[in-house]
Amino acid sequence: MNVRITRHAIKRYKERIEKCSDDEAANSILKIVFLGNVVSQRKKGAYIEKLIRKNDAVIVAYEYECSNVIVVSVLRAEYERWWKKQASS
Repeated sequence: MNVRITRHAIKRYKERIEKCSDDEAANSILKIVFLGNVVSQRKKGAYIEKLIRKNDAVIVAYEYECSNVIVVSVLRAEYERWWKKQASS
């Protein structure tokens, strides 16, 4: 699996979850991708938009071509219900 993490996702992780270096944030996001639970997903054109949660962090990722993932943002767990509501509408 190829995983790309955007600068925006790293910035949001540092703001919303934990103040740390860029490398530590990227490593933590990778752990969420591989060890977290998919709590919601929806098809958006050629992509599958996924919400993946581990502990207090929730990431928004787009999967395409079955093995490529782009992490676009990081949210706190409180936003999970709101995102699921948006996904169902």
